[in-house]
Amino acid sequence: MRLIMIMLVITLILSYPLGLIDIGVWAKVGVNIAKFLPELGVRWDLVGDALIASYETLIISLLGVSGGTLIAYILAPLASPLIVPPRVALVGRMTANAIRTVPAILWAILFVILVGPGPKAGALALIIYTSGYLAKFFYESLEAISREHYDSLRVIGLRGLPLAFALYSHAKRYIISNVLFMLEYNVRTATILGFVGAGGIGYYIMNYLG
Repeated sequence: MRLIMIMLVITLILSYPLGLIDIGVWAKVGVNIAKFLPELGVRWDLVGDALIASYETLIISLLGVSGGTLIAYILAPLASPLIVPPRVALVGRMTANAIRTVPAILWAILFVILVGPGPKAGALALIIYTSGYLAKFFYESLEAISREHYDSLRVIGLRGLPLAFALYSHAKRYIISNVLFMLEYNVRTATILGFVGAGGIGYYIMNYLG
């Protein structure tokens, strides 16, 4: 209860400079909603375009996850000191961190410049971005496996990637869970990437808003 009260106070303090606790702002929001609601409706002439764009967004998301998973599957062992020497693992982790630090929308802008606007740029951006996140999740899953099981695999002579793949089989539930999480995340992200010309439904939303 004390923690909730502390977080409430912090939220109120941080909200003040943004005007979120200004009664006048919320009154204006109510007026704008009242104006907006009567204009809601379905533009049947745009339903076909919306369905095609939604399908494109889903394909971009799936490509991002599948390609990112393949890259992360190799990168994660190179970031784990259980599999490679600590210095190599440090480089691997720094690589994954660097990929993850760059927002997906910046990757999208980069690929729009490199390959041109369209879904190809969006898919490439999500492949790279997803690989950084999944690499982190995957090497954490490798290191969460019991030391006894790890030692037993070392005893039978497994080293490097063969050792990593053997460990993966014991962390498959964790891995599948993270892949599904990234798929859900990518569907939302792919929508935003369209605003910079990287395909998907966001591209059409931007055009119609303009």
